Amino acid sequence: MGIDPSNLAQTATLTYSEDFDRLTLWDGTAGLDTSGGPQWSIYVTSTGTLPFNQEQQWYVRADQPAGSALASPFSVHDGILSITAAPSDPSQLQELGGQPYTSGMINTFHSFSQTYGYFEMRAELPAGQGFWPAFWLLPEDGSWPPEIDVMEMLGHDPGTLYTTVHSLAPGQTPGNHTVSQGISAVADMSGGYHTYGVDWQPDTLTFYFDGQEIYRTPTPAGLDKPMYMIANLAVGGSWPGDADATTPFPAQMNIDYMRAYQANPGAPAALEPVFHFYDASTGQHFYTASAAERAHLESTQSGYAYQGVGWAAPVSSSATDDVFRFTNPTTGDHFYTTSTAERDGLLSDGSGYHYDGVAFDAYASSAAPGPGALNIERFVNTESGRHYYASSADEISYIEQGHAGSGWIDEGHAFTLHAPTTSMFGM
Repeated sequence: MGIDPSNLAQTATLTYSEDFDRLTLWDGTAGLDTSGGPQWSIYVTSTGTLPFNQEQQWYVRADQPAGSALASPFSVHDGILSITAAPSDPSQLQELGGQPYTSGMINTFHSFSQTYGYFEMRAELPAGQGFWPAFWLLPEDGSWPPEIDVMEMLGHDPGTLYTTVHSLAPGQTPGNHTVSQGISAVADMSGGYHTYGVDWQPDTLTFYFDGQEIYRTPTPAGLDKPMYMIANLAVGGSWPGDADATTPFPAQMNIDYMRAYQANPGAPAALEPVFHFYDASTGQHFYTASAAERAHLESTQSGYAYQGVGWAAPVSSSATDDVFRFTNPTTGDHFYTTSTAERDGLLSDGSGYHYDGVAFDAYASSAAPGPGALNIERFVNTESGRHYYASSADEISYIEQGHAGSGWIDEGHAFTLHAPTTSMFGM
């Protein structure tokens, strides 16, 4: 069952929390690492870690050997851990692997790893050419891929958030692996603190920004082993490009906390809004859980007017069914079904319907949502071919008594959702 970031108290149990009252380093029992985990291997020295990806920084360790004059990139003040990126002291380049900048990373390799659950960081990120802050997960066993990038930002574009899953399919090599990525326009991440989270479940990975879903992708095969958390501030590299004369040094990545949760057995399903649109000229209704589809309809002259959140759908899990959407381009009719038989029939019989994909999820059992259940009834009009989805007993009775016009036939139960309330989704 998925975890709801807006209702963690009911849907999850806290399994790890670092609130940075101080920087506690790994002592054999507890604490954070400030050098690379097993994936860095020979790139770790007594003074720090050499990065990958043509990055320009040296990750300086907080636990320097005796006699080292390297300045720590870490500081803690009022419950905030700051990781500072700065130009290297020319006299110390030998200790810094010749890297022109210093910065830092923290990770939980020795202290914490977990399979599945919700992982979250709250942080304020630096803007500027070449900065590349990240919050991500790697396997405890040292393998790569897989990798879950909960947050990556390029300093020259602090309003774009990248969320990525790296995986290895059969026959692939690490140099030629599968990448699934979400690219989301968000609030300026350098202008204040924001939360970055991922709900990693056996079937689905759902990414969140400030508690709102921004990207979802199926969990790939092989992503089923304990992973540890990493937060770092890189400088330069093959993706963001090198720092230059405009880059504002020193710069800080400020972290309020890092936390992890496991789903509560039997907890209520996490919910997401199903957006409702209506075209008054055709009488057609359109439903989607996709924020991108909503934004597209609102920004184009489609004829559809946004009606608000129509339904609350469970986030995809082993206890849900996909709701498939078809559109007839000739009539404009939208057809929704959880039946794979109906889906396959429409795909193969030349019905004129175009398959749009999965619109949202519904409960596999009509009893799952409890008292908040919303049982959707499907009607078809034999005269126009239109379909309509009724969600209340009064509405069903109104149609069955002929008040909505002639030709309407009740095709039976379509799917079960949850009734939205004014406290959901910031409504």
